[in-house]
Amino acid sequence: MNSRLLSISVLLAAPAFAQLPAPNAMGVSAGHDVLRAKDIPAANKFWQDLGGEPVQFAGRLNLIKFPGLLILEVGAGNNQGKNKQEPPPPAPELLGSEGSSLDFISFSVKDLKASLAKWAAAGIKPLPGGNNKQVFLLTPDKIKVRITEDKSQSAPIVSDKIKMMVPDVKAAQEWYEKNLGAKLVKRGGETVADIPGHSIIFEKAKGPVAITKGRAYDRIGIEAVDADALYKKLEANGVKFDSPYRYTEAMKAGFAVFQDPWGTLIEISQGLDRKSTRLNSSH
Repeated sequence: MNSRLLSISVLLAAPAFAQLPAPNAMGVSAGHDVLRAKDIPAANKFWQDLGGEPVQFAGRLNLIKFPGLLILEVGAGNNQGKNKQEPPPPAPELLGSEGSSLDFISFSVKDLKASLAKWAAAGIKPLPGGNNKQVFLLTPDKIKVRITEDKSQSAPIVSDKIKMMVPDVKAAQEWYEKNLGAKLVKRGGETVADIPGHSIIFEKAKGPVAITKGRAYDRIGIEAVDADALYKKLEANGVKFDSPYRYTEAMKAGFAVFQDPWGTLIEISQGLDRKSTRLNSSH
């Protein structure tokens, strides 16, 4: 066996691992967020430099794994799959998270000072206005990333929250509790709607906000213990789906996509909490 085949066989035999947090009482947790990028390798490099690990699911989905969350970067346009053009057209300009219903994604780190030093070496610098407990970063495609320090956690970095801008905070809280079991809890000094890995901070928008579909932060992912049952429950509650629930035997996973009443696109999945293969982390 030559060295190339040996390295591949070792890679495929690498230990596998569970990926997502334990679900809330309704059986949901964070799943895989879908982000759009003009330059997918550059976007993935950002997440890996931040502390994410490249993994592959079902031999076809290349994801970035953080404790509590999976991230899938896709192209800025629709030049995907069987109908992709060769050569591809120039990537369209992408709008960032600011101004949409998804304002930022948040991670906590065990040591903010050490993390900032590591990121600076990789060319990642915080935005102005941070302090020794919290900073904001910006991805290459202008997604805001909040970083807070939590010295009590064991992992170097963990996905914890997202912030949604909505016209009526109470209505949003009630909708997410009714449909996704996201009860209000206090976490890290903030009141959040509890979805493990993606607890939601709701803030009243000062004006109109844009929907997320087609922007850099395209959608959030929700992993369900029983996605088909959740799909039927949401339909019964009047939710209209962009893509109905579909189980794919090849991936042994199911998916459905809908938009919440305030413009955030959400993808339900079941099966992504299965184990997956570590990929070479060089970038």
